[in-house]
Amino acid sequence: MEYRFSPIKFDDMGHIRDSVFSILRDAILDKKLAPGQRLVERNIAEQLGVSRTPVREAIRKLELERLVTHIPRKGVVVSGFTKADIIEILLIRASLEALICSIAATKIKPKEVERLELLVKEISDEHGRGNFKKSNQLNDKFHEIVYRAAESPRLYNLFNMLREYITKFTQVAYSKPGRPEEVWTEHNEIIEALRNHDSTLAEVAAKRHVENSSKAFLEMAFWEK
Repeated sequence: MEYRFSPIKFDDMGHIRDSVFSILRDAILDKKLAPGQRLVERNIAEQLGVSRTPVREAIRKLELERLVTHIPRKGVVVSGFTKADIIEILLIRASLEALICSIAATKIKPKEVERLELLVKEISDEHGRGNFKKSNQLNDKFHEIVYRAAESPRLYNLFNMLREYITKFTQVAYSKPGRPEEVWTEHNEIIEALRNHDSTLAEVAAKRHVENSSKAFLEMAFWEK
């Protein structure tokens, strides 16, 4: 049965292009759109209740991310998302996050460290209550503070390109029994290194955190083995 999109809510219209892109990308990552399936601008626009322009722009961005391919005489088709693609993103994330934490250690302010400490507790509390969506949002905020503390716009933009992928991967990794408790420890190790302005230790702690998260994700991942 062909997957159908729901109309975009009115309050999303301010960011319509980004909304269309996120909806299409999520559908591909969640395998609601299967590899080889055609993406027809007109049909998608009608289902979402938008014009064809934002759909066309979203498809172009998906092509840049290699999630769709334009095939002559067939049109745009879903390329899919392979295990190799995921491993590549995880490797890039490990390198970027280690570098960002290393730089952040030299620039982070006491108030930012305090906020990170509060967030670690909030993440643990929300997860303990079963509020997994909230704990994931707080986890994103934790990393956001570190990224901004590095005061490196180009690195931040590079990481932003992978943000939605990483958020999805983290949600899967968190579902592994015992992983939330490991994250609590890893976050505190990162905070300690940042508090002491120890760039080397911050880099090591960040890389370990990402590697452990990647390992948990790969164990819990959703693609066919």
